[in-house]
Amino acid sequence: MTLVVPAAWPDSGSEVHLSEEPFDVVEVPVRRAGDVNRHRYVDEDLRELVRRLDPDVVDLHMEPFSSACHQWLTAAGARPLVAYTAQNVDKRFPPPFARYERQALERLQGLYPCSRQAASVARGKGFHGLVEVLPLGVPTGPAMGSQRADDDEVALALVGRLVPEKGVSDAVRVLERLRAHRRTRLVIAGAGPEEALARTLVAHLGLSGSVEFRPWQSAAQLEALYRETHVVLVPSSATQTWVEQFGRTIVEGQAAGAVVAGYASGSIPEVAGPAGILVPEHDVDGLAAAVLAALADVQDFSERRSRGLAAAGERTWAEVARRQVSFYESAAAAPRLARQRGGRRRERLSAIQEFGPTATLAGPSVRPFALPVLRRDVGWTRLLARALDLLAP
Repeated sequence: MTLVVPAAWPDSGSEVHLSEEPFDVVEVPVRRAGDVNRHRYVDEDLRELVRRLDPDVVDLHMEPFSSACHQWLTAAGARPLVAYTAQNVDKRFPPPFARYERQALERLQGLYPCSRQAASVARGKGFHGLVEVLPLGVPTGPAMGSQRADDDEVALALVGRLVPEKGVSDAVRVLERLRAHRRTRLVIAGAGPEEALARTLVAHLGLSGSVEFRPWQSAAQLEALYRETHVVLVPSSATQTWVEQFGRTIVEGQAAGAVVAGYASGSIPEVAGPAGILVPEHDVDGLAAAVLAALADVQDFSERRSRGLAAAGERTWAEVARRQVSFYESAAAAPRLARQRGGRRRERLSAIQEFGPTATLAGPSVRPFALPVLRRDVGWTRLLARALDLLAP
C-alpha cells in the first residue's frame, strides 16, 4: 500500500505532519491546504505518479464533489476507483462542484460511506456501483471501565469541538438537572468558540466545582476518560448547513463501557443503536430524565452497556480493515459501469428502500442548495450560499 497525502496540513492554526508509518508515504504539496473541499495537488502530472505506483485500486478518501477528487479521477485513468463519503444530507451544489460530483458518481466502482444515511444520499443521486458502509473504528481490545449505575458518583463527558451545534450548553444544563437527584460531575474535553460561553454558564449555575474543562486529549487520555465515564453526552443538533455525520465519540465511549445519551439527530441514532439513550433535539429536560431513568435501573444500564460493547466489538479497526480489503477486492474485479441516467425521484425512493432516509437540516428546504464548506472563507461562503439559495428554482 502507498499513501499519497498533502505535504502539510494546517489544523487549528498549526501545521500537522504525518508520523512514521509502516508503509510507503508520498507527500505532495497542495494549494489551499486546510480547505477540505477546494484543495488541489500542485503536481499536475499525477498520472505519472499513478503510472509509477501501478495500483490495483485507487482509494480516494475524499468527498466525490471535492476538487481533489475530480483531479484524481483524471489521473487514475482506467484503474478501479473507490471513494469515501460522509455526506448524509441530499445537498445540491453549484458549479463546478455539482459537475465534479456527477462525474465521480458515474466513474467510481465503489463507495464506502461511514453511515447508511450517506449511502442513501449517494445512491439517490444515481450511484450504481458497489456500496459498503464502513464505520469509523476503535482500537482492538481497549481496556474497559467498571462503570455501574449505582456508583456513588455519576461521571458525564462531552468530547469534541466546542461549537454551538455540538450542544455544549445543553450538556451543562443536563448536569444541572442530574445534580438535583444524584451526585454528578461533567468533563468537557476539546476546544472551540463555545468554551467561553460554557464557562460563563457553569459559573452562573453554580457548577464550577462539578465541571472540569480539558484541552484536546491524546488517544490514550481519551481512553482513560471514557473508562471513568458513566454517560457520554452527544447532544448535537442540526443547523441550516450541518448535521452530525457519524459521532466518533459514540463508538469510543461504548468501547470503554460508557453508555451514550444524546439527541436523535443526523447519524446519531444509527451509530448509537439500541444501546443509546436518545430524545428529540433541544429537549434538555427529556435527556436528563432519560439518563436518570437509566441510572435508576441497574439492569437497564447494564444491558445498554453490554449492547454498546458488542457494537464496538464489530467496529474495531481490525474488523473495518478486513471488510475494506474485501471491498477493494470486489471493486478491483467489478466491471466499469456504463453511464446511467434515470429519474432522480425514482432513484431516491429506491435508495430509501435500500438504506433508509437521508439526514435533514434545520429549516424548510428538503434538498438544500449549498456550497461545500470552504474553511478559510466562512463569511464569504455563507454570503454566497444565501445568494445561491435565492437564485435556485
